[in-house]
Parts: sequence; C-alpha cells; structure tokens
Amino acid sequence: MNLVRLAVERPITVLMALASILLIGAIALQRLPLAFLPAIDVPFIAVEIRQPESSPTQIAKQIAEPVEEALATLPGIKRLQSTSTADEATVVLELDWGQSLDVVRMQVAEKLELVKPKLPANAREIEVFSFNTADIAVVEARISAPGIDLSASYPVLESHVLDPLRRLPGVARVELDGVLPRVVYVDLVRERVREHGVDVGALLKRLQSARAEIVLGTVDDGGQRWIARGLGNFESLEELADIPIGIGALRLRDVAEVTYQEPPIAFGRHLGREYAVGLRVFKESTANTVEVVDAVLAAIEHDIGSDPQLEGIELFVWENQAEHIRAGISGLQSSGMVGAALAVLCLYVFLRRLDSTAIVALSIPFSVVATCGALWFMGKSLNLLSMMGLMLGVGMLVDNAIVVLEAIDRRREQVGDPRQAALEGAGSVTMAVVASTLTTLIVFLPLVLGSTTELTVWLREVGVTISLALVCSLVSSLTLIPLVAARTGKHTRTARTEAGRMERGYAGLLSWTLRHRKSAAAIVVLGTLLGALPLATGHVKAEPFSATVNERLYLRYRFDDFHYK
Repeated sequence: MNLVRLAVERPITVLMALASILLIGAIALQRLPLAFLPAIDVPFIAVEIRQPESSPTQIAKQIAEPVEEALATLPGIKRLQSTSTADEATVVLELDWGQSLDVVRMQVAEKLELVKPKLPANAREIEVFSFNTADIAVVEARISAPGIDLSASYPVLESHVLDPLRRLPGVARVELDGVLPRVVYVDLVRERVREHGVDVGALLKRLQSARAEIVLGTVDDGGQRWIARGLGNFESLEELADIPIGIGALRLRDVAEVTYQEPPIAFGRHLGREYAVGLRVFKESTANTVEVVDAVLAAIEHDIGSDPQLEGIELFVWENQAEHIRAGISGLQSSGMVGAALAVLCLYVFLRRLDSTAIVALSIPFSVVATCGALWFMGKSLNLLSMMGLMLGVGMLVDNAIVVLEAIDRRREQVGDPRQAALEGAGSVTMAVVASTLTTLIVFLPLVLGSTTELTVWLREVGVTISLALVCSLVSSLTLIPLVAARTGKHTRTARTEAGRMERGYAGLLSWTLRHRKSAAAIVVLGTLLGALPLATGHVKAEPFSATVNERLYLRYRFDDFHYK
C-alpha cells in the first residue's frame, strides 16, 4: 500500500503518525542547541615547545628542526612550518579538510615521544593544540581597576570571578589573560655556587625530593589501620630557603635568592587607557550557547557585580556569541516568515480559494518542524547555516503540495467524489513529484557526500538542511495533502477564470515562438550573453567568501632596531 492510499483509507493512522512527527519535532526544537556556527574541525595542529632564555637560532636548530623532521613523515600533511622565538618553538601542521584531528593528534603525540630524547633537557614542556569552531570563546570581557595593581590580584579573581563562572552549567573552562598566579623563584647566584662548590644537578634533585609526597607506611591502632604519608609541600618561603643542601650548615638561601612573585607576562590588555585583565569563557561542546551566555551574564551582573571583595574592580563584557546568534537567527526567521507569507499569498492569487491555499500552506510548518526533529536526531545544532538552509527551502516546500493538490482538483472536476479524486489524482502524480524531489536532492548530493574542502565544509550544513526539508515536504505532499483534500467540500470554479486568462496568454506567446523560431532563438541567445557579460568583464567578482565587516581593529608593529638579549 503506497502513501497516498494509506493516507486516504487509513486517515486516523496517518494522522497519528504525522502528529507524532510534529510532537517529536516540537520537542527537538526546544532541545536543539543554538550555536553561532556548526562544530567543524579546522585542519591545523600546532605543537609548542618551550625553552626559556634561549636564542631563536638555538631553538630553531635544537628543537624546531628535529620536530619538523619527525612530523614530516605523517600522512595527509599539506604544509608544515615552524616559528622560533627566544622562548619557544611552534610547529604548525596544515592537514587536508575532513581528516580526523583526534587520530592525527595521537600520531603527533607518538612522534613527539620518539623525538623527545633528541631535545635539550630543559625543553620537555610540549603542548599540542587543535581547533574546532566550538572552541571559540562564547563570552569575552575585560577586568579593570583604576588605581589598583591587578598583577597581584589573581587569588581574588580566581575565587570571586573564575570559580563562580566555572560552577555554571555548560561552562567548560574560564581563562584569564594578563595575570598569572604567583610562583616561587629560586635564582642561583653564580658566585655563591662557585664559592661553596655546589653541584647544581644534585641541588635540583634535592629540591625535587624535598617537595615530594612519600608514603611512609601504615600504623595499626585499636583494630584500625592508618596510612602515614609524608607531605613535601613548604609552608613558607623561609622554610624553603632554610632547606639544607650540602655538608654542614649550608642552606639554600646561602647560594640562591628565593622570591615569591608573578611570572613575566608576554602580552597585556587595556581598557579605557588602564591596564586590564582579559576574561574568556568557553562552553561545553554539547551545551546551548545562548543558555550558557545568559547564565554567565546573569552571574556577572548579580553575583560577581555585587561581591564586596571586588569593590573597585570593574568587569566589562564586550563580546558574547548569544548577541550574534539572536541577531542572525532573528533576521533569518523574519526572512523565512516573510518568504512563507509571500508564498502563501502567491498561492491565493493563483488559486483564489482559501481552503486550497490553507491545505498547501500546511506543508510549510510541518516540513520545518519535522526537519528540526531530524537535525536533532543527527546531533546537529540550529545555527546560522542550518537556518539559512531552512529559509532557502521554504519556497521549495510548497512545490510538491501544489502539484498534488492541482492533480486532485482536476480529478475532482471529473469524478466529483473528493475521496476518489484524492486517491486517483495524487496517485497519478506520485512518480512525478518523487522524481522532481530526487533531481533536486541530487544537486546537493556532492555537498553532502563529496570531498571535503574549505567551501563544502560550510555549504554541507546548508545542503543537509535543504535536503531534509525537501524529503519532509515530499512526505507531507503524499500524505497530509491527500488526507485533507479527501475530506473538504466541493470546490468552486472561481480560479478557472484567472487560470484561463493565463493559459490564453501563454498559448499566444507559445504560438508566436513556434511561428518565429529564429527570432525566439536569437532573443534567448542575446539574453544569455547579456546575462554573462558582467561576469566575463569582471564586474561580478568570483570569490569563495564575500567580504564581511570586521568590528575588530588589528595593529601590527614593526621594530627595525630590535635585538634579543
């Protein structure tokens, strides 16, 4: 039994099925994550290896070159480049689009383990970074305090700003830029080390063992067993400075300066000509961006803003993704609603019947809601690209419904029985609408199943959404339209007058074309050439992405007289 016959002869069953699809779609629409962009892996992996107090030439020769040689053997690498500074080496791998970054990261880690013995002893701090569009900070802010030195405020900011934000649902991590926690520095004085004949290697091992936590054993007391553990943490700088390091009464303070201070910061932030601290909030990959941003802004305004410990400290939010998402989705929703309204209006102008227009218009909300349900089951988000796909597909959602309803209408004029007309009319065009939908889907097939490039990785989201909407439209046109049309009253012939005028006009144009074939062909060729002229002359530029307005201003400084020390 095909869909048309099932819809006409089993209306309750089909109605329950369609209602279930609508219910699932409505629930999915509430749970569908809102995001600015779909989660896409950017095919770059960066490896950072730190070696402080070196020269760029030394780092390039001792670190960058061995790492490049090891990573160059990995498959799928398009380009590999390195940058060496006075403190670190950065090796960037550019991969092919569509590669699994998780697999490549594991391969990179294996290669780095093999090359580690070739690196200098103090160059063992290695970090591997990859980037996904979901890793973009959802909130960026600045923390400023006129007249207050923020460089020593990390403990306050961590306990009263970072910790409250970290506890919010959906927040993955919170980062501060421009301030770091204080650390203990042990600066050896060369003259004192030589004077006392201290072995620096033995001194380092002594410091490492002094701060280690050691299990001392177990203690049995009254039938209970306790584990004894030696804690190696120092309670104060004086305790660390007084640690014995050699024979006799030689202490660490005798050969080194022990200080507790902020580490040097390579970059900074400013707000209103005052030094500021950057704050960035990142969300979990499956969290709703808008909900996370709203929770963060509420916490900043109420909890953090009213904290007496932060008196004199101002927190200014200057970027949040929720604002862009709401603006973009609102614009697309408005465009989609206007497009749907115009489509329904055009239907009424040509059909001149409210009941027929309403029947066709039913396919629009059904297809949109069902498409949202399919997106949710596929693990996708409702972002600007998927909304664009829905908006572009609105005009195509009624095509199949119009064809089916027109066939039912014509058959009803012949047989009179609405039920028989719905069954025979929709059945006569089933293959036509299926073939029409499939030919449209084939256009988007290369985007969905083809090779992944920098352009198709974004257009794929649009193609998938349009394809799902067209499939849902096909289902509604073969079920919902015959079901409703079979139970409507007798149609009048109001629209036939207007249709007759259009048919007579079209027949006259077609007759002229057949009588003047050469003239018609010349007009078509001339129109084609005129249409291609702007593209051929360069007035219409062909670019993968159109220019967009960037609200950020970047300044790059070049120092001609600059030397590393």
